[in-house]
Amino acid sequence: MKLHELKTDSILFDDVWAGNKTFEIRYNDRNFQVGDFLWLRKTMYSGKEMKQGRDLIYMNSEITAKITYILTGYGLKNNWCILGIDVIERIK
Repeated sequence: MKLHELKTDSILFDDVWAGNKTFEIRYNDRNFQVGDFLWLRKTMYSGKEMKQGRDLIYMNSEITAKITYILTGYGLKNNWCILGIDVIERIK
């Protein structure tokens, strides 16, 4: 079991927080496994904004979630996956 620290755009983070989004779409450069944990950290700016020069600034909200399912293939680009997640803890 591993803990993966992941930056998460505010809009997507809020959807996980509210329980409306129960998955993550990620590039699998971390060898995600069922049973691993995600530490989702809410960012002030989106990934796109940070690529355009905005600083990485974390907000105070965090979520810990457990990976319950991993989908690869089925039209996903190589090394991309959809992670089914179950929220364990919310910290604000």
